[in-house]
Amino acid sequence: MGVTLAKGGNVSLSKQAPNLTRVLIGLGWDARSTTGADFDLDASALLCRDGRVLGDQYFVFYNNLKSPEGSVEHTGDNLTGEGEGDDESIIVDLTKVPAQVDKIVFPVSIHEAD
Repeated sequence: MGVTLAKGGNVSLSKQAPNLTRVLIGLGWDARSTTGADFDLDASALLCRDGRVLGDQYFVFYNNLKSPEGSVEHTGDNLTGEGEGDDESIIVDLTKVPAQVDKIVFPVSIHEAD
């Protein structure tokens, strides 16, 4: 199952595909077509309960590549978006997500995109 989201979009995977056990969140981008200027996207994952991140170690991003129990893993930072396919990925093993987590949020940050 593939899902493409626009800015501000969201999807409830527990409703769309309740039997999922693994999820890959991938970002792909290229240099700006109008100017050729580079920019950087950063993928993150926030493991939350009641609208709050469980703690700093549950904020997974390029400087904290894995949650403590290993349920969420960031595959590393790509600064340029060069190459085909996904440039940054986050892998989630839903069978390892702690029981206290009721939502995982995947924010995307854009740098140098003036």
